[in-house]
Amino acid sequence: MLIFQILLCLIVVSCTEHLFTSAQTRHCADCIPIKSCKSALYFVHMIYRFNGSTIDDKRQFMRNSICGYDADNIAKVCCPDFPSVGTPVSEGITEQVVTEVSPSADPIDRHRNVGLLPSSCGDIDGARILNGEFAKLYEFPWMALITHNTSTHAHNTSYARSEFACAGTIINSRYILTAAHCVINKGKKKKLAGVRIGELDYSTKIDCQGHVFNMTCETKIQDIEVEEVIPHENFTGSLTSSDIALLRLSEPVIMYNNAAPICLPVYSELREINLEGLNGTVAGWGTTENPIRTTLLRKVQIPIKSAETCSSNYNKNDRNLSFCADGDSCIGDGGAPFMIESEFNGLTRQVQYGIMSYGMKYSCRNSLVYYTDVSKYMLWILDHIKE
Repeated sequence: MLIFQILLCLIVVSCTEHLFTSAQTRHCADCIPIKSCKSALYFVHMIYRFNGSTIDDKRQFMRNSICGYDADNIAKVCCPDFPSVGTPVSEGITEQVVTEVSPSADPIDRHRNVGLLPSSCGDIDGARILNGEFAKLYEFPWMALITHNTSTHAHNTSYARSEFACAGTIINSRYILTAAHCVINKGKKKKLAGVRIGELDYSTKIDCQGHVFNMTCETKIQDIEVEEVIPHENFTGSLTSSDIALLRLSEPVIMYNNAAPICLPVYSELREINLEGLNGTVAGWGTTENPIRTTLLRKVQIPIKSAETCSSNYNKNDRNLSFCADGDSCIGDGGAPFMIESEFNGLTRQVQYGIMSYGMKYSCRNSLVYYTDVSKYMLWILDHIKE
């Protein structure tokens, strides 16, 4: 996916101008478009990956390698300047750069399915999530409501009905990420009626926000059936570790103003950060202070607790695979996301780090809520998605 993302960037003239400003072209025997030089692509990736930290020398080296431009104004480089894996260090390149240019050994970075996760994701409405108890229209377009088929008994007659019981997030056009306890019970898969995309307040047919003379309304809701339920194989049915699941939809989500994917911590620098003390946002249609479920999507910002604070309440298999945060907010559902604003492809995006797993069982006051750590399950996610 890294090479593909770079190619997308390189076909935009402004991108090449940004990287190769004031480049002095030169002559060389093997002058080819940069998109055809694999070692140069890895080098470019490292420039964008570090996004300004100690890369001036690398930018200058890149400029010196330019040998022209093709008909589409895409830079051409002297490809032999960039060492391939296993070759000696070329003059003018440090050992550190050679190591960085080499293909990543990270199994997630080079996973065959990593390209199925969109690079355009987690867009923040405006510049930041605004304060307030309730979500804005289009603020969290990746939120999904999971609908369960249930039955009601009255006068010796059973009536089938559907109810919204859990939340999830869009990670691409065919998959919803959620908690395993939302889709499996006592070793058996629950009956799912489908997934609703694009909802803000499920008590109304039309979602509107604003004042009378400046009101925005949205009617586009997508109710999609589930083609396949994929709970983690280590989930035992109780609220322990591996409380994570994927739902493959029967048809693709139509991406729209109120339907878009969330970013996942797919890059190593995102997966390796220390979450302790960081503020994140939880969104969901869950319990309120009463406690009563709300039909309107709500949000709250809360910090992640230390491992020591969480450890006394961890289930024995959870350690290092989960994190916890305050439950005072009384917001969220099983499967709801814990999101942290992070740098993703050089832009500030919402990245999902957690899936609400357990907590708030009897009271949402003065309690801890535990989240499955998505960064620890990226390989599992990639292993279980397909085109």
